[in-house]
Amino acid sequence: MIKYIILLTFVAQAQMDIAGECDLAGFYLELGCTPVPSADNSTICPEAFVCPDLHPDPKLCYYRGKPYEDRSTIPQRLINNPCSQACSCSISGEPQFDCAAVDCVEIFDVDIKQQCINTYELDSCCSTGTVCGKDEIAKLKTCEVDGQTYLEGQAFEPKNTRKNCICTAQWNGSTEDPSYCRDINCGLEIHYQDKIFDNCAPVFAGNMKSCPIAFQCPSSTSKVVRGLNLRSVNSQCSFGNVTLSVGDEVTVDEKCTTCACDVPPFVSCSRRNSCD
Repeated sequence: MIKYIILLTFVAQAQMDIAGECDLAGFYLELGCTPVPSADNSTICPEAFVCPDLHPDPKLCYYRGKPYEDRSTIPQRLINNPCSQACSCSISGEPQFDCAAVDCVEIFDVDIKQQCINTYELDSCCSTGTVCGKDEIAKLKTCEVDGQTYLEGQAFEPKNTRKNCICTAQWNGSTEDPSYCRDINCGLEIHYQDKIFDNCAPVFAGNMKSCPIAFQCPSSTSKVVRGLNLRSVNSQCSFGNVTLSVGDEVTVDEKCTTCACDVPPFVSCSRRNSCD
């Protein structure tokens, strides 16, 4: 029994580590996929993932393996993203979830930003308070993280983690304490239900450890450019109805976006801010 507990602890720790350090790991783990370790164990980063059937019935919505019928709502306690509120299934076309819009006032109030700092709580989407005036701001505790200084109540994402944290007076530098850090949840199945159903490719800005900014779907102009599977990975990617091997690329209409089969089973895309 003790060995079994140690093994479970090791596996959980490995998953937490790869989510912050390996491209696409956080994406796959949120979908409930299982990592496939590299054949030579030369890196902690998986060479591929094995995903469950994310959409067994095309006439239903799915979230974390549970089916939802048209107009049924996901219980809020099951949603690990405070910015996703009142999400219900819609099957007017392809199944997808519709959620209530959450508008944070601090995004629009520039004057307040110049005079005050916004403060957050761990389970809030928008700021829950403000601290105004130099004297009051000077009284706040600070957190030193990755060479940056954060004031008490400010939110930050530590490097090489998939965590969102809040600076508190009790901050001790550990990102594993649930009282001031939580796992980042992108709401993939909620916001991209139809894209996942169609085997579209997640699009990332910068590295592929963060949440995707969009999904790239196949079009009549998409073309597969066969490449070399230098890592000899057996798993394959799906892009729409097309199957690709690791090393293959897909041409898309978006000029600054490049897509390839790198960590199966999803093709993944990277979008640059500018390109020639």
